[in-house]
Amino acid sequence: MEVPKLRELGEPERQAVLERLAVTLKRTAQWAADEGDEALEMVMASVGRALLSVANDISSSEDILLAEDVAIRALSLMTSFHCRHPHYPLGPALH
Repeated sequence: MEVPKLRELGEPERQAVLERLAVTLKRTAQWAADEGDEALEMVMASVGRALLSVANDISSSEDILLAEDVAIRALSLMTSFHCRHPHYPLGPALH
């Protein structure tokens, strides 16, 4: 099964993906806080809040490159967390 690219999704689906990434970042930030990883927690929580507030705006087709860049950055932050704290679960779905 091939996963569609963010740019191939309609605007409502793109917005939903971005909002899901934002919520996941915020929840993962709490795990970072639990681990005492304050810098990563602060960055993840801030990016999560910012992404949640602009997901509707950047999901438009005019901002697709920005939406893709933000999604990549969000995934990079989550990857950093899991590299630092590999004992946390990784699963096929976001939080």
